[in-house]
Amino acid sequence: MSSQPLRHRLLCSTAVTAALWIAAAQAQAASPAQPAPSKQAIEACQGKKAGDAVQLTLDNGTTAKATCRQMGKQLVAKRGASIGP
Repeated sequence: MSSQPLRHRLLCSTAVTAALWIAAAQAQAASPAQPAPSKQAIEACQGKKAGDAVQLTLDNGTTAKATCRQMGKQLVAKRGASIGP
């Protein structure tokens, strides 16, 4: 019995696996980085703690309800629903 078909299957399997790894790495590299928080978002949470409700002043001068959230080492006002502090 020849081992040629087995070698061919192993080679194809390895090539497909490598292609999937490369595609996953490219997708991760292409994902957009989170933008830096605005000055207003940082200032709104000064003296607050994670989970505190605050008013966030937007660029157009209006205000919006927000919650202080930890982003790295910084406390930042974030709009929208979120689970936990």
